[in-house]
Amino acid sequence: MIEKTISTATARRLYDWLGRRHDVGERYERLAKERGLALLDLAPGQAVLNVGVGTGKEQQVLETAVSPHGLPVALDISRKMLQITRERAGHTRLCEADIHALPFASASFDRLFCTYVLDLIPLADLPGILGEFHRVLRRDVRMVLVSLTEGVDRGSKLVVGVWTAVYQISPVACGGCRPLHMEKMVVQAGFRDVTREVVVQMGVPSEVVTAVA
Repeated sequence: MIEKTISTATARRLYDWLGRRHDVGERYERLAKERGLALLDLAPGQAVLNVGVGTGKEQQVLETAVSPHGLPVALDISRKMLQITRERAGHTRLCEADIHALPFASASFDRLFCTYVLDLIPLADLPGILGEFHRVLRRDVRMVLVSLTEGVDRGSKLVVGVWTAVYQISPVACGGCRPLHMEKMVVQAGFRDVTREVVVQMGVPSEVVTAVA
């Protein structure tokens, strides 16, 4: 896996600049996100944390699923993304923070959802972040991660090969995202019942990793 990535400051500037233009990623992210939401197994009354909320489309789903008495929380480092999320999911609590140190008490949430965020993070930082995810989740509850991953067939392997070549030249041109394989790291972080599946959309492979804290 590629260790090099963009800095937190660069990521914040990039996604503040992208704003609603980030919705174009739905062309190759939508199916994996939908699968992740289904595996999250949401129910009314749950407290759910969406780490890296993006433009808030999935937050709308989370907000509706845990209503009327649930607690949907959206976290992002980009103030612009949080503003867009406010427009789309008006009853969500917003949190501008860095995922390296989540500003929540231990065992605060019943579910955690994180899509296309960890593939922006340096490999050396991932164990600590997964430890934070484990800390803020109550025991025996579910987490779902969605990330860009390695190709699984001829088409997706070709797409990832081109993507990786571009990334080596300019990580920013790829939105900072590079392919990951998270299953082993999730197990090492103390999660159990870890499963992984790959969803390919328009030749782009995404892994959907589900685990229990």
